[in-house]
Amino acid sequence: MKVLIIIDDVNHRQQLKALVGNHDWFSSGSRIIITTRDKSLLTKSKVDAIYKVKELDRDKALMLFFHHAFEDESPTEGFVQLCVNALHYTKGIPLALKVLGSFLYCRSKAEWESGLEKLKVFPNKEIQDVLRISFDGLDDNEKYIFLDIACFYKGQDKDYITKILESGGFFPRIGISILIEKSLITISDNKLYMHDLIQEMAWEVIRQQSIEVLGKRSRLWVNEDVINVLTTNTGTEAVEGIVLDLSTLRDQLRFNVDVFTKMNKLRVLRFYFASIDGTWDYDLIRMKYNDWYVRCKLHLSGDLKFLSKNLYYLCWHGYPLKSLPSDFHPRNLVELDMRFSRLEQLWERNKSFPMLEFIELSYSQHLIKTPDFSEAPKLRRMILEDCTSLVKVHPSIGALKYLTVLNLTGCKNLKSFSSSIHMESLHFLISLAAQN
Repeated sequence: MKVLIIIDDVNHRQQLKALVGNHDWFSSGSRIIITTRDKSLLTKSKVDAIYKVKELDRDKALMLFFHHAFEDESPTEGFVQLCVNALHYTKGIPLALKVLGSFLYCRSKAEWESGLEKLKVFPNKEIQDVLRISFDGLDDNEKYIFLDIACFYKGQDKDYITKILESGGFFPRIGISILIEKSLITISDNKLYMHDLIQEMAWEVIRQQSIEVLGKRSRLWVNEDVINVLTTNTGTEAVEGIVLDLSTLRDQLRFNVDVFTKMNKLRVLRFYFASIDGTWDYDLIRMKYNDWYVRCKLHLSGDLKFLSKNLYYLCWHGYPLKSLPSDFHPRNLVELDMRFSRLEQLWERNKSFPMLEFIELSYSQHLIKTPDFSEAPKLRRMILEDCTSLVKVHPSIGALKYLTVLNLTGCKNLKSFSSSIHMESLHFLISLAAQN
């Protein structure tokens, strides 16, 4: 006898073994439909075909939303734009369309406006509870990676982020694979992505770590939250990552550098200009940076003596001090991006940076010399474009056998460079645009 069996929301392979066993349990022509958030369950069970449920297109999403918000009737005048806003929030997910539509049913226009505005700060709990099921099933390694992607790395290159996470002691090669299987992230053009509602769920996980005290959350990425923690000196050892887009600031930012002393578990520190990040148009970069710097200067008070030794990513565009702290020894640091800094030198004496691969110091026009690189054997890329005061590049650079890119364009005052070159991997040596 032919049968049709539907098994919904499967979480464990043992459930399938108990309920449907092998193919030969059922007559020819039978159909078994299984729904799950975990693709690996289907793969390991050797199903005949796997279908990934797609987001609803606009027309179908409207029909489903209208069904629950207006009982299949069309919205009255004044509600049309609100419906568009609701669809933008739900991004075609049937569960979200159903829940939000039911919530807004029979409410006034003012209540709709208030409810949709509230979602920007407080996500819908019913939707969040369903989306969080997959997150709660992750182990600690996978949770760390997922939350980092949601807060810091969405849209970035998978291979690059894999390298960054590995330096921090995580296991992203297996972790990212599991997140894909559980439909928490996707890969497109080798970049990491996730649905907006899933990202919102991740943000809510962070918010619940400390609802009242921002400085007790593990990750800070909202500009207002970061500024609050920095200016009130309320950071704690719970903070593992900070991201601040300097290009959006309109007022002067002042804080005491002692705030970093409490954040001794900081892994990611990124103060950056979003308007120049990722572009190679340096004329545009210079223009945008100068415009920001005239309007809004970042002021530090105190003597910066401490940055976390756990940092594996340090980006500080426009760093306003002459050097990094003397006791700065982050052995896991992979990338150092200090474009437009006021650095005169990175560090004194020989320091060990065994994982460091990328140094970007373009337009650091006060930089006089580079440090000894002999304890940074993995260095692959160094960009020193338009470091116009640079006089000396330490001779240890000649022994960096993994260095592939060295950019010295515009370093017009450079007088000392290694005469002994053993850079076996060097593909691009971009030399001086002008030389004395």
